[in-house]
Amino acid sequence: MKFERFESRFQAGRKLIIFLKNNDNELYEYIKNNADKCFCFSIPNGGVPVAEGFCTETELHYDLLIVRKIKIPYNPEAGFGSITPDGTVLLNKELLAYLNLNKKEIDESIEITKQEIQDRLKFYHNQANLVEDYDKKINTKKIFLMDDGLASGFTMLAAIKMVKNYKPQEIFVLTPTAPYRTVEKIEKKVKKVFCPNIRKVMRFAVADAYKHWYDVPESEVVDILKQSEYYTN
Repeated sequence: MKFERFESRFQAGRKLIIFLKNNDNELYEYIKNNADKCFCFSIPNGGVPVAEGFCTETELHYDLLIVRKIKIPYNPEAGFGSITPDGTVLLNKELLAYLNLNKKEIDESIEITKQEIQDRLKFYHNQANLVEDYDKKINTKKIFLMDDGLASGFTMLAAIKMVKNYKPQEIFVLTPTAPYRTVEKIEKKVKKVFCPNIRKVMRFAVADAYKHWYDVPESEVVDILKQSEYYTN
């Protein structure tokens, strides 16, 4: 059956519920009956409308998980790792072996990225005691990590690494679209991946799964969060 592209990220979030129910009805029923034992994290910016669509229907609460790639000094469009808000660092060691960056360059890129995350936390008024806050939201709960799509999956892997530090009951990744090679990689790190559009292709673009694709501006994220019943920080 031919895949029908998503109208929007919000609609993709709602379709993830149907996909989850069809593939794991037991988990779906658990969510319905144990919302207080579950929590969602969305990776901004694109993951926010997806999480809003999902949480509006499931009545689960969600927060932002601001993960940033560590940019290559001479190629800021690409990254050699990712950092999470609590300082968890995940380096792409295979890529680093080819880049010939010295320790000073690596450390400087990491510090720049950490400052970017602090700026984003300040922007979203989310500068509480992060470790205590994450422990409260994650410890012993089923955690759902959401984004609007995965490419290399490195950002999601960093998010998973961070969440594991706070001893969740289980971790699930929900994303509307991803390449098969990335899903294989992520599946090894979590309980289950839910992805309705898994593509076995050499060249992959998240945008191909959406009818109306655009980069979500921060102004839209702020509007969603202000109006949301389920966003909590």
